[in-house]
Amino acid sequence: MTCAAGQSNFGLLDANVGWDPDTTATVNLKGFGDSTGIYLGQTVDGAVDPNQILPYLPPARLARGCNACEWYLATPAPPESLLLHRDACRPDWHRLWTGACAPPPFKDAVAVATWRHRVAVSDRGANRVLLWYPAGTRICAAIETPQPGPIAFDPNGAVLVTAANSRRVLRFGPDGAPRGFLRPMLPAQGMVVIIAVDSQKRVWVVLDQSGSWLLMRATRNADQFEPASIADLQNAFPATGLVTASSAGFCFDEDTRRGLAAETCYSWHGRPLPEGDVLPPPLPQRHTQGQLITSALDSGVARCLWHRIRLDADIPPGTSLLVAVATSEDPAPPNQGDASRDKGWETFPTGLPHFSDWTAAPGGSVDFLIEQPAGRYLIFRLRMTGNGTATPAVRRVRIDFPRVTSLEHLPAVYRENPRAEDFTARFLSLFDSSIADLDSVITRYPALLDPSGVPDQLLPWLGGFFAIGFDPTWDADKRRKILQAAPQLYRLRGTVAGLEQAVETVFGVTPHIEELSSAGPWGSIAGEQPACPAPPQHISLGRPARLRAVRLFSRSRSRFRLGSSPLGGAPLRSYGDPDRDPFAAGAYRFRALVPPLADDSATQRQRLTSLINAQSPAHTIASVRVGGTGFLLGQWSAIGVDTALMPLAAPVLGSAGNVRLNRMSVLWSGFKGRATGTAIGRNATIGNAIIAG
Repeated sequence: MTCAAGQSNFGLLDANVGWDPDTTATVNLKGFGDSTGIYLGQTVDGAVDPNQILPYLPPARLARGCNACEWYLATPAPPESLLLHRDACRPDWHRLWTGACAPPPFKDAVAVATWRHRVAVSDRGANRVLLWYPAGTRICAAIETPQPGPIAFDPNGAVLVTAANSRRVLRFGPDGAPRGFLRPMLPAQGMVVIIAVDSQKRVWVVLDQSGSWLLMRATRNADQFEPASIADLQNAFPATGLVTASSAGFCFDEDTRRGLAAETCYSWHGRPLPEGDVLPPPLPQRHTQGQLITSALDSGVARCLWHRIRLDADIPPGTSLLVAVATSEDPAPPNQGDASRDKGWETFPTGLPHFSDWTAAPGGSVDFLIEQPAGRYLIFRLRMTGNGTATPAVRRVRIDFPRVTSLEHLPAVYRENPRAEDFTARFLSLFDSSIADLDSVITRYPALLDPSGVPDQLLPWLGGFFAIGFDPTWDADKRRKILQAAPQLYRLRGTVAGLEQAVETVFGVTPHIEELSSAGPWGSIAGEQPACPAPPQHISLGRPARLRAVRLFSRSRSRFRLGSSPLGGAPLRSYGDPDRDPFAAGAYRFRALVPPLADDSATQRQRLTSLINAQSPAHTIASVRVGGTGFLLGQWSAIGVDTALMPLAAPVLGSAGNVRLNRMSVLWSGFKGRATGTAIGRNATIGNAIIAG
């Protein structure tokens, strides 16, 4: 038991901090190191649910053929032990052999196995295993062996044969020739009911021990078989289509023509059965009673008044929990237990306290007050009962101490009478426990707002706090990412950085936001801005222009001006500052350049446009351009569409040549000039409407 830091006020019993069991008094319980809690153990350790084995390893009497729809069935005697067959062409079971050439029935066929076009049948009544090739056409071998049981083929066609009273697995070749024994011997704790070999040549066996199934496997050269898990089985074998099997028959999971799942059930003689007649095999048997008694739990407080016990437990129907406690000032009191007085538990250890010292909680109670005399040590007893298959599970036990109630805040008059004080303290504890639960919920409430910790179903509820409507196509990881980024996105909303982050969060690409008011392809010859600007009315709003780099913005053509604009050559405008026309031409407009999307459908592009419009300021107008069809150079040319990087044509001077002096001609360097790579404007051209290959 562990306590919180500082003053001790509670102790825990669980898999993380330990259960402190008294090993001499704890019986039939398992899971002390399991986070799922302690539970009633199985009567056979390591038993596996047959319903998880049968879909991958059919019973010995059933074997699948070369395809998924072909099956073989060895029927029991009486009346006749036969080998039946069914496939997609004949879905009902029928005799494999018919007519005058059919062999006589088996004496007692107990198993069948297949490999490619070979079929083997284990006939225990005749003490032999018969091999046919091709399937059912002719006998290719007869293996004489006493009391043969389940059989299997390995990937090379060798036959493995088990015997009823032997731990040896016999090996025979495809022709029936003996090949010795399998090196690992079968475990001694059960009878083999299924044997199989996977693609890696590992041998699997299912053992029946007192009605419980054990799953084990071994390599061919291993020394012994070892327990295997259902996950190992699923990785080694494909599902066969068998649903379940029991003494009444078996069922297949088959699809009808309408694509609806249906179960088809048969008896072990191949006769159709209603689905409800084949009940699944029972779960592994568990103990019906189990007990945990802890060692003395130390509060560290002399004459401690222990307060409350709470259990985190599951109690299925047909099961129960019984809790009892006893206190002591001695960590090792003398053994005073009396099993004869404990009806129904006479065979279980009693623990140290006297029979009358235990205080039991109401049956099935998981939250109760401790009514025990003051004592530094407490002994905790937990008893479980089950029906043989179901079991309770206790994940954690919390023990609160010392007793602290609202009585501490009442006047001293409520403590004058000891009996009244005890009743008042216990009465107030009922309300204190409810208030403590509410305080616990309030304390844990911030955890409900953590997107990384809540279940997937709560994510839309969290989105409602931020007015976020989730797209149905978003998975849980993307929704959590959006919720975690929401506070930052709201702070940056309406900015270039906020818009870029929103697109990156939702679509996983980083866009480039281009504000058109500051990126116009024009300029002026007004020069640079002065270091100390003049009054506002004298500030030049033009951009520094470089010759042959930008075009000039014509004020006389942007709006009509007296003395400079030609009639009919400029619009009349009665609003705004004429000096700001160069900026107003692209004001409140921006362009979002987005890399290619993983999903480039029209629907996805519409979602992208809707997101950009929702995150941009209301007075702006956005245009969206998604890449993927070619890289755009500037605003007019697209490399790979109307542009090619290629050497210029050789300059030829003259009337028939391509060079005119002083007419935008590019001359090559001389023969002795320095060689260079492709240089735009020198020996290469862009924008000549040439389609690049």
